[in-house]
Amino acid sequence: MDHNKKKAAFLTTEFYLAVFLAVVLIGLAIFAKGFYTVNNLMSLLNSFSYILISAVGMNMIILTSNIDVSTGALISVICICTAAIGKMGAPFAVLLAAAMVIGAALSTFNGLFITKLKIPAIVATLATTQIFQGILPLTVEGSIYDLPASFTWLAFDAKIFGMIPASVLICLIVVAAALLFMKYSRFSKKIYAIGNNKGGARLAGINVNKTVVLTYTIAGALFGISAVIIATAGQRVTTTMGSGLEMTFIAAVVLGGTSTAGGSGKIIGTVIGAFILAMISPAINYLGISPNWSDAIKGAIIIISVLVTAARYIKKKRVITNPVICKAGGEA
Repeated sequence: MDHNKKKAAFLTTEFYLAVFLAVVLIGLAIFAKGFYTVNNLMSLLNSFSYILISAVGMNMIILTSNIDVSTGALISVICICTAAIGKMGAPFAVLLAAAMVIGAALSTFNGLFITKLKIPAIVATLATTQIFQGILPLTVEGSIYDLPASFTWLAFDAKIFGMIPASVLICLIVVAAALLFMKYSRFSKKIYAIGNNKGGARLAGINVNKTVVLTYTIAGALFGISAVIIATAGQRVTTTMGSGLEMTFIAAVVLGGTSTAGGSGKIIGTVIGAFILAMISPAINYLGISPNWSDAIKGAIIIISVLVTAARYIKKKRVITNPVICKAGGEA
């Protein structure tokens, strides 16, 4: 009996994802010659960094049984704002702080629309997507270019051991903080409780609206960090830098095992999911497959992941086992 329990505990979603990732990596070594070149790996790590940072934020939102499909447009807005500040020669620290504040502020509006106006998350964030996409062309004619060297410092000069992008270090810091936060903080327990049973969470004394808004605020700050990594990759920033990225972030989260119904999911699964998503485009390129398949594969991943999650939890009652928030901590 104990042996079966240990076996069941070992065969988690994260375990199967790790096995799948290992198989894919071996397959690429055999069939995609050149995939493991230093330049490609460094580019992959940079993409993985901003995908994972935003996926951590998206994971928190989905855990509350909400969603944010405005993330791509929001990142585009932050990129343009960051470029405007960078044009004046602002150092990286200022750009990062500004991006996080802008991201947090804009994402907070999403949370307020959902909680105060009682608009479904999918509708509210679709509306803000249109607002962001509509405002950008009115404020900037296509792009901001000829940005100074101080703006591209992160992409070209900030290298670990002269080779690894500094964005990887930023990502490691964010993930380490997220793991600790989701495992031990009182706030994370509220997030899981709301995703499991919103009514039960209210009865337990949780301020659901406040928690959801703060979750969007935190996620927005993380979207801001990703936007800085994306924007500073070159001396030209366009109004469509983040277009379509929201589907990549959502796919990384659901592939990582987070339930789209909320209340269940771990950061470690999101890490593996983000790495798999980051590999899709370069893998397709080195395998000689049309890049048009990239979005189709991501869409298929979302559908399959949702179906698998539904199959696992369809018979499981969505209740809070302990209605009193007496102990901090959650899943990580």
